[in-house]
Amino acid sequence: MTRKTLAVTSIALIALVLAGNSIRAARSLPIASHPAHESVVALAQDTRSLKEKAKQTRNFSDSQNPKDKTVYENLAALANHSAAVIIGTPQRNLSVLSRDGNSISLNYAVSVEYVYKGKLQPGNTVTVSLPGGKIKFDDGSTAEVTTHWFKKMQNGKTYALFLQPGTGNAHFVTTGEAQGVFEIPTTQNDRTVKSHSGIQGQTVRKYDGRDVKAFLRELRQVTGKPLKN
Repeated sequence: MTRKTLAVTSIALIALVLAGNSIRAARSLPIASHPAHESVVALAQDTRSLKEKAKQTRNFSDSQNPKDKTVYENLAALANHSAAVIIGTPQRNLSVLSRDGNSISLNYAVSVEYVYKGKLQPGNTVTVSLPGGKIKFDDGSTAEVTTHWFKKMQNGKTYALFLQPGTGNAHFVTTGEAQGVFEIPTTQNDRTVKSHSGIQGQTVRKYDGRDVKAFLRELRQVTGKPLKN
């Protein structure tokens, strides 16, 4: 073997050794963790109930995003997808923990004032369930689920409600969640309707501030309800 060939061979062997050392070193280095990824994974793996979370923090709070992705263009679309359309007044409400302990609903006892669609009758009292609420457990800890995009109803105020069957007897949920709730004014000082959707750009928000007579007239037209019940 010539001196030149020997030199080339030696260089090649050195390169191979260095490459092998680099590979082994890379394999031995720990993989850097990403805080955002870790938090997402931790959240996905956190299967504890609200009661368990509240026990640890004493006052647990979480927010809930909309679950219904359907967008309703107008009152006609809401009415067509509702089993009942009523004017009603909540008398009282109660936060209820779900059976699996992972969510909270705010159940309202609503007195039916007027019926535009469905089999309900004026004078009936029905349960209307909205997402969110606050629960206090036996140990004094609390769990609260907020829905900033959905303005809750208030007892004693009057609402136009677009309803779909929920679970249990006389139990309803609102069509399109916040889209199916409109506050109806009952005083002469304010004659405008208020949408309960807090999602900017949601189509039904065009009724926010609508004159109540115009709103109810459109509601009669889309439900085919005569002027008198």
